[in-house]
This record gives sequence, C-alpha cells and structure tokens, in this order.
Amino acid sequence: MRVQSTVGSPKSAYRFPGFEHMVSTNQVAEHVRSVHAIISRPQRPAGHELVARSWLRCFHELGLDPASEDTQPALQPQAWRERGDKLGEVMDSAVPEMQALHRQLDDPSSALVLADAEGVIVSVVRHPGFAREASLRGLVEGARWSEDLQGTNGIGTVLTERHSLVISREEHFFARHIDMICAGAPIYDGVGEVAAVLAVCSLSPGGARALRALVERSARVIEHRAFRARHATDYLIRFHAHAGRVSTAVEGMLALTPEGEIVEANHTGFELLAPEGETLLGRDVTEFFGQSLPELLSRSYRAGFHPLTLSMPQHQTWHVLAQQPARNRNQSGSRSESASAAQALAELDLGDLRMAGNVHSAMRILDRDIPLLILGETGSGKEVFARAFHSSSQRARGPFVAINCASLPESLIESELFGYKQGAFTGANRDGRRGKVLQADGGTLFLDEIGDMPLQLQARLLRVLEERKVTPLGAENAVPVDLQLVCATHRDLRAMVREGHFREDLYYRLRGMEVTLPPLRERTDRRALIERCLAEENAGRHPPVRIGQAAMQVLDRYRWPGNIRQMRYVLRTLVAMSDGGEITLRDMPAELMEAPEPAAVATGGTSPGAAPGDMPAAPTSNLNPLQSAERDALLAELRRHRWNIAGLARELGVSRNTVYRKMKRLDIDTDTQAGDGY
Repeated sequence: MRVQSTVGSPKSAYRFPGFEHMVSTNQVAEHVRSVHAIISRPQRPAGHELVARSWLRCFHELGLDPASEDTQPALQPQAWRERGDKLGEVMDSAVPEMQALHRQLDDPSSALVLADAEGVIVSVVRHPGFAREASLRGLVEGARWSEDLQGTNGIGTVLTERHSLVISREEHFFARHIDMICAGAPIYDGVGEVAAVLAVCSLSPGGARALRALVERSARVIEHRAFRARHATDYLIRFHAHAGRVSTAVEGMLALTPEGEIVEANHTGFELLAPEGETLLGRDVTEFFGQSLPELLSRSYRAGFHPLTLSMPQHQTWHVLAQQPARNRNQSGSRSESASAAQALAELDLGDLRMAGNVHSAMRILDRDIPLLILGETGSGKEVFARAFHSSSQRARGPFVAINCASLPESLIESELFGYKQGAFTGANRDGRRGKVLQADGGTLFLDEIGDMPLQLQARLLRVLEERKVTPLGAENAVPVDLQLVCATHRDLRAMVREGHFREDLYYRLRGMEVTLPPLRERTDRRALIERCLAEENAGRHPPVRIGQAAMQVLDRYRWPGNIRQMRYVLRTLVAMSDGGEITLRDMPAELMEAPEPAAVATGGTSPGAAPGDMPAAPTSNLNPLQSAERDALLAELRRHRWNIAGLARELGVSRNTVYRKMKRLDIDTDTQAGDGY
C-alpha cells in the first residue's frame, strides 16, 4: 500500500488508499510529502529509521489520517491519579527530577511530562504562562498519547520502539503537532519492560539533540532511584565494565535474594548480562561474577565499599560492589549492622583524603540526632553531601526539604520556615501554609547558606531546635516536629560570630559535626570525579562519549572557580554537542584553553613516562607538573599536524597567535621541531 499524490492545482493533494477523502491544504500536503520522502527511500538517513517505521505503522496498520483534528477527552482526575499511584517508586522519583530538569531547561514554551506504559500522562511540569497553550495541545494530566491515538510522537512512539528519540516538528504524524519538538526516553522496570516515558515537548526552535541528551539522563536518574527505593530490603549488586560508572545512574544493578538469586535487574543490568535477551531472572549471581553473594559482600566490606575488579574467564572484567539491604523487611526502620547502610555517603569517596575523612566523620554521626554543618565554597557539592547523608540515614524514606536562606527576601524567610495560619498577614494564602520545618517532619531539613539568615530569625530557629516544636505565624499552639538538621554555608561562621553577625549559641547548636568540602582545584580525585560525572551525562547515549587524553589534561589542570557545579555544566555541554565518540582539544571551551596556569611548583627531573626520543619537559624552574603535561599534549598535536601551526589553529578553533603564545609559554620552539626530525 502506497501514498499516492496528484498535482493538478496550486494545492498539492495526497490520497490515502482506503480513505474516502482528500487531504488538500498546503501545510498538510507539504507535511505528508516531506515524511513520505523519508519513508520511501531505500536507504533512509541515519536517525530516521524509527520515525519511518512509525509512519508506516500509522498508515498501514492503524489507518490514521494526518489531517485529522479528532481528539479524545482526558481521563478524569481520579483515573489518572490512580495510574500515577500504580507507578509507585517511579512516580516518587520522577517528580523531583522533573522539577529540577524544568528549572535547568528554563524554556517558557515547553512542558515536561511523565506518561505511564499506556501513554497516559500522569504528571506535567510547565511554566505557568504555558498552561493554556499546553492544555490546547493535550499536554495535560489524563491525556493519552499512545501511537494509535496521536500518531508518531515522542511518547507513544517511544513506548512502541522501546527507545529514546526526538520527534521534530514535521516528523509528527498529525499535522496539528508539527510546530513541536518532542524528546522522549523510556523508564524501565525491574523485569525489562517499559514502565513509563519521560518527555519534553517544546515550541522553541532548535536544541533537539541537547534536549534528547538531557531527557535521557533524567530518565536514567529516575529509573536508578526507583530501583534502589523498590529494593531497599534486598541485596544489591552494582556493577559495570568501566569502574567510573559504578555508583552512577548508568551502572548495572541486580536485586538478589539472601541466597544470591536474581529477582530483578535494571535496564543496564539486562544490557550488560543478557544482551541477546536470554533469561536473567532466577539465576544465581555466581554464574556472572564467579563468586557467591556472601563472598562478594565480604570483599566489598573489606575494600571499604570501593568497586572490586573481577576478571572472568571469558576475558570480561567487571567492577562490582555488593550491598546489603538498606532496610530490614519488617519495615521497622532498624538498620543493618553493616556499614553498607551508609552506601550513599561511601559513594562520595573517590580517593581524595579530605573527602574520605569527611565521609568517615558523617558516617559516625548517622542517626545519632547530631546536626551536621557543611562548609565549602559555592558549587563544591554541599547539597550533594547533604542528600547523601539523608539517603544513608534511617530517614531516607522521609522527605528531604531544602531551603536556600540567601535566595528568599528577608520578609518571607520566617513564613517559609515556620509557616502561617489563614489570615496571618495581608496577602497570605487563605488556607494558610505549612512551613519548611513542618514539611521536613520525619525526614531531613537542609538549610543552605545558613550564614545569610537574619539575626532576628536565628533566635526562633534556635528555639525550634531546642524544643522540637514549631509555632506557625498567627497560631497559638506549637506543633511537635521530628527532623534531622543539616546546614551549609560558604561563609566563615566563626568570624561572623566574632563580629556579632551570627548568634554564638546557634552556631554551637548547629555544628554538632562540622565538615569542610575541599574546592575542586584542591581535590586529588579530580579525574575520577570527571569520569563519574561524564558517565552520568552519558546516560542512555550509545555509544557513550569519551574524553581524550589531551582533553582530560586540560580539564584536570583547570582551576574550576565554579567548582563541581561548573564542571558538570561544562561536561553536559561537551556531551550534548559531541558529534563523535571522543572529546578532543578542539571541543574545549576557549575559557578552559586560555585559563591562567596554577602557581608554579618547583620539581626536579624530567616528565615521568617519557619515551625514548621524546623531548624532555621544560626546565623545572619554569613549568610545574601540570604545565609539563600540557606541553606534552600540545607537542603531540603539533607532531600530528607535522608542525603546521595554521592547520592546528583551525582544528582547535583559535588563532595562530594563540597557538604561538601557548608554545612560547610552554617553551616549545623551532629547536623542538628540529628534534622531531621535521
């Protein structure tokens, strides 16, 4: 069956065999023409195969008309809420991740949606100004976006193909959707089936490739969190062929019985251990890793929860971490005696001695009702540390409520923290509001930038911490509250106490345990941290993007004034914009390539690992080890270009003068070229 066209008037018309009507508007005709050209080619462009298959299904199997304006009403609220409840841990994990992704996208013309396995939208996050437009387009809770009702689209087609994709404008089957870009990614359950779809639908131009990468990453994060929450009472095996991907959102995970039998696996687990679709569930873990569950648990404990390296007879190497249940099955909330209960904290130790000490200190006070105070520069990972502390505690199933004391107007901090009753002040919500402190009941309250809290509120906070009761504004009776307190700041609180800007009694009440996170420029585990962040950004990307040696040297030597937060955004951009499998020097942002070098450190000798015939590193009085590494990297690029400075400058996207300045600063001159034999 083919789509037949006739051109006999200013308007092109397409007739669909089996239909009794014509599609005759210019827009729809051109829409059908463009996609029909794709699906009719013997050799379709890369990336269009899934779209072509979907269009063929819509034409020949589903009998849909691309000009149709027919829509079905959304389900009633009770119906779609019940569907959301059935998603369980997926729904719980998706809501905060969707909110975070929505803030990151910062696109007022987009809607972020979560749909169940039948394509019914159960959650939507969108800009308030886009609510009406989203509603008109059916991007609302209860709307069904399965392929049989909406044609080719970024939700239903993901469900059918079981693969992430972008449906861009005219690739949508129905003409009414052709002004949208929709990027969707599947979220899998523990038996290999698609449980839900995360998608972004946007009217903004461009950015389809980056949009897909962001949605894929968030889908893997949701899937990862949901799997861990679902199997909090089971033994877990976390593994990957690459060490840097263990304990990230792209690791493989197996849930096991106490006897070592696999009961569920995440999507990566299926891909790594059962790539041909063979049976995985019900098999013993020994078949895959050559050791029993007790042996793996014992070795993981002795290794301090660092991944074990296991070499298998089939020349396969696995990096494996075995973990005991985070909670007992009796739901009493009692913890295992094993230190593996603090796994989320242990994951933060990548080899830096100061971070290892911080992790160890935090583990010592878990569930002991001792407040934690986290100090560190902006972007150094204070909230990440706080969330790991929460996830490792008995309160992990309770809420984690974060409030940035520096981001709220002084007049709103009191009502945000302590809440208020109806009519407490002009402009108050008529139903009142529970404050952040009460919202954190049973969980953890994270007060970020506590050093910016006004003095008059510090006394109220101290009273709450002492009495464990909160009195909302306008209320007469105090409400009991049970929470774990974590605070963070980049300020010097001791100096503020001396200067009278911070209450001394509150300071000592907050610093039950104080840890200071080192800035990224001082951490000795930078490369391991870069690899882990890269693995998270690679989530769902096939093949994953790698970092070349020269590019890694640039990333490793950079001073990172914005710390880990800046590094994550740089890596996210590099991965999203990468066309190949490896990030090279020419992909590096100019600010990294042109950054001033760290202060020189006197060393002796030549650069380690130099091969015979290589030029020695520059004199040690001029270059420190990082500069020597950069010199070696630049020399390698110059040799590859046979010392064609103009050609190297074009590849790097910089001027020839920039290359010459780099050469001069790194003591590379024509004598070096002569030594290379050119």
